[in-house]
Amino acid sequence: MAAVTTPLRRKLALAAGLVTLGAPVLSSCGFDYATDRPNVIAHGGFHVDGDGMRVLATRIVAADSHAGVFIATIALNPTANAATDAANAPTLTGLSARGDSDYDVQAGDFKPVAVGDTGAVNLADPSIGGIPVTGDFKAGSSIPLTLTFSDGEKISIQTPVVTQCHEFADVAPQAGGKKAGGKATASASPSAEPDSTASSAASAPYDCSFPDATTAAE
Repeated sequence: MAAVTTPLRRKLALAAGLVTLGAPVLSSCGFDYATDRPNVIAHGGFHVDGDGMRVLATRIVAADSHAGVFIATIALNPTANAATDAANAPTLTGLSARGDSDYDVQAGDFKPVAVGDTGAVNLADPSIGGIPVTGDFKAGSSIPLTLTFSDGEKISIQTPVVTQCHEFADVAPQAGGKKAGGKATASASPSAEPDSTASSAASAPYDCSFPDATTAAE
């Protein structure tokens, strides 16, 4: 009988030792798992910190250099109740380049942007429209913008400039904004100083066609 129980006891002791060795490795993971942290997968800037408004997927959609339309999704923070808080939520009232930006960006006239009854608004929706902007940017630029809300909150977001092609083809400014050739264009606010850089360096509309496979291979 001893010949049977001794190997069994050795196996149990070995298994217990492996569990003991594995325990520090498992406990060393600690807290702050990657799956517990905010992870916004989007081609655009975003702000999800604090108890204020959320701003997601910011972009400037440009048909050509120096003019475009700012779009984003603006929403209540997750702790808010859209049914009761949306009506009193702060509105987006200002948009400009951040003070330390290398870019000169001006927003045209726009109506304050309010979240709807659902607690969110998407400026990329053509029925809502974005904010017209002008400046010394072009497709591929990444611009630090500051969004100002009616309650005084200011949110700074790094915002890429993308061409008005493909999934962005239907982007338009708010109702009343000017359009030319089916593309959204921005007119500077009457009170703003004209941008000499933009006006002196107008460019042709961006080409939205996909490259020819034969040409690309050469």
